[in-house]
Amino acid sequence: MIRNVFLKFDGNDTITTQEKLFKSTQNTFTIEFWAKPESTREVDRESRKGISRTISQRFAVTPVFGAIGDGNSSRAGVGISVGINGVSVYEHTTDYLVATLVFDTIINDWTHIAVVYINKKPILYINGKLVKKGLISRKKIVVPSGIFGGLEPYGFYIGSLSEIRVWNTARTEFQIQDNKNKEISCNEDSLLGYWKMDEGAEAIIHDSTNNNNDGIIEGAKWNISKSENPSNQSINVLFTFFVPSGGVETLNRQRFYALERKGIKCDFLYLQSGTGLQNKIDTSIFITSKDNEIKDIIEKGNYKAIIVGSDLLLLKKIRNFGYQGYLIYEIQGLGFNKEYANDFLKNHAYPIVNDYCDAILYPQTPHLIEAFKNYFPNKKKFCFHNCFNTKDFNYQVMPKRNNPIIGWVGRLEENKNWKDFLSIGSRLIKENPSIQLWMFEDNTLSTPGERLAFEQKVQELHLNNHLEVYANQPHSKMAEYFSIIGDSGGFLCSTSKVEGFGYAVLEAMVCRCPVLSTDSDGVRSFITHNVTGKFFELGNIDQAVQEGRELLSNITLREEIKRKAEEHIKMHFSPVKYGENFLNMIHNLRSIKKQN
Repeated sequence: MIRNVFLKFDGNDTITTQEKLFKSTQNTFTIEFWAKPESTREVDRESRKGISRTISQRFAVTPVFGAIGDGNSSRAGVGISVGINGVSVYEHTTDYLVATLVFDTIINDWTHIAVVYINKKPILYINGKLVKKGLISRKKIVVPSGIFGGLEPYGFYIGSLSEIRVWNTARTEFQIQDNKNKEISCNEDSLLGYWKMDEGAEAIIHDSTNNNNDGIIEGAKWNISKSENPSNQSINVLFTFFVPSGGVETLNRQRFYALERKGIKCDFLYLQSGTGLQNKIDTSIFITSKDNEIKDIIEKGNYKAIIVGSDLLLLKKIRNFGYQGYLIYEIQGLGFNKEYANDFLKNHAYPIVNDYCDAILYPQTPHLIEAFKNYFPNKKKFCFHNCFNTKDFNYQVMPKRNNPIIGWVGRLEENKNWKDFLSIGSRLIKENPSIQLWMFEDNTLSTPGERLAFEQKVQELHLNNHLEVYANQPHSKMAEYFSIIGDSGGFLCSTSKVEGFGYAVLEAMVCRCPVLSTDSDGVRSFITHNVTGKFFELGNIDQAVQEGRELLSNITLREEIKRKAEEHIKMHFSPVKYGENFLNMIHNLRSIKKQN
């Protein structure tokens, strides 16, 4: 969002501009604004006739009665209802109040909404991305409304609004994306109204265009956005790991986004270079394994907490450097199987973790929860979901492929179990020779022996003409690939033996790419079988082929899985929730230290 000043609506508030209804702008126009809803809207079916329910609608833009003033019932006013469960576009005139576009999604933070009408057909953009096209209006004329916040008896918006713009042209996707975070010129010819809502202390919002269409505020209150936790501005945190690659590198970028919004400065230390460095973030990323350089980084960084990922030796070194802050040992995934995890914790981690760190951090993965409870009953433990920023990584509209694509993401190693993926793909290709296999890997982390075994397996299964291998793709490109796979009628196949937290599975789900996965602890937080994805038993190729066959052929089930999966991730893995959990962890450790 552009500004730290905005208006808060409590469910009975309205802003009425002098125009009320832009009657001269007909059938093609754009309404855009920033919204942070705090309540659900009623979900109606899309329709082109009749009268929909209006109970509990949350009209950020009120659908003004189209026949107002002159009785012209062939004209309908357009309004937009926004809730934490999505967006609906309504049209209103005599005996006519319908939702011509309904889009269900999760909105839990400031979000840019743009509705573009082209020849009476509404198109919805969220954060600059086209997400839905609606129904063409049956009315002769549709026009944008000039009342914001709602109106009796149709329903009132609950939440915050800022930066409302109304145009007499259909803005393009590029224009929306390029200008949503900018203050624009007020002299643009096509700009009908521009309410910056930056006054902060008046009962009027001023139209910044030459049209002088100011709005009268009735009830809405001014708010000035401040840091959610001003006292956290001095908190610096260092995260460490062996190499910037795979799930941990993805996690670090995600929590950088989450914690920055809480006023926490995150830096990252990796012991060696890796392909993930191509994914840029605006902070300090250190690459070194030299003790003197690491010690110097810590001394200069003034870190309140250091989170050491997996590396027991580094954990011990940092404490021996004389570091006095909170030292937290983090595990995201652990070994090839549960037996390895138990052996590692019991025979290797136990003495070092007990003696050198203040707490343990891990995701809500069942075998990790059980293992840490058994081996570290007296050590302070923190267990909460990782996060994912679905605003920047989400479904992309891409050219559709004619053949189904089955994807796989990982490294050529035992735990990622690439052999089973090739076997599953080979079986499905025999049933449908048009299927293509796409494998995404970090080719800097495989051994020569594993690479040779992979090439031999591809030859043995006669997959050369069906297989495409993508090495070291930038993270931002993966959203495009997952979207293409989902739209092709294919799916992502995850064959891992053990997953601590399966980011590739999560990423596919938010890009509307259905997932077939081994029933691994690390993805149970994402997948409910036949609801948000599909499971098969590790090593059971027959079962995997059967489940994959259904994903390819059962269109109704497939589409329902895609919808529910995207919704599940957005609701349960938000950066806001991660930031709250992380801060609670720091405050908890601070309280313990004071008591001691």
